[in-house]
Amino acid sequence: MLAIVSAGCSVLRKTAEEPVYEVEPITITGFKATGNEPFWALEIEFDNVLRFTSLTEEFPELTFHMPHAERNEDLSVVKYTTRTYNAETKVVILREECTDTMKGTRFPYTVTVSLRRSHNDDFTVFRGCGQYLGTYRLNDIWVLEKIDGEPVDIPQSRQKPTMKIDLAGRTVLGYGGCNRYHGRAELVNNVLVTGNILSTKMACIDTQEIENRFLKTISSQTLEFEIDDEGMRMTDGETELFFSRAE
Repeated sequence: MLAIVSAGCSVLRKTAEEPVYEVEPITITGFKATGNEPFWALEIEFDNVLRFTSLTEEFPELTFHMPHAERNEDLSVVKYTTRTYNAETKVVILREECTDTMKGTRFPYTVTVSLRRSHNDDFTVFRGCGQYLGTYRLNDIWVLEKIDGEPVDIPQSRQKPTMKIDLAGRTVLGYGGCNRYHGRAELVNNVLVTGNILSTKMACIDTQEIENRFLKTISSQTLEFEIDDEGMRMTDGETELFFSRAE
């Protein structure tokens, strides 16, 4: 008995000495949509569940496993299709301004939720407005306006650099001022961690310096960011980028 107790104490001491690392959970509500007549609500917990509630008898509350997203090239449309043993849903999130029909509040996304029970042939369609929440507001299309406080000077024949962040797909892509680029990106402890950024190899004398500074700042970096009504500020600790939301 003494030997068993001693062994148990030894294991406990070893466990207590192991370091504990705190990581922000990503299973929190990252997107929410609502609609009226009848009232309904959709909450998406990325990498976890998709939850629908409504003031209807047939669909009072349903919880689905989070599926992989279907996206178009410019990320303006995201689709989710998933089912349980007794229900199926199709969710479409369109990057198009939407106005709440009761309060008049404007939202950046138009949302359609189609639902049906397994014994039904037809879908019931709910329409409303939505937005990304908290740090998931990163999940948008951003236009580079300033580097270290200096306005980005781009010839009229070209577009300003852009950054399209897809947190659910863990990707970042866009236009650097000359070349198209893409790479991996993930939200960790309220910072955006990016992988190596890959781009096409066109040479543009009039925008090359801006593109080089921009891509260097976002490639293989830990990027702190702050979002407010004006836009987004992002920094790697040396260079600060300021973005506005794309129209």
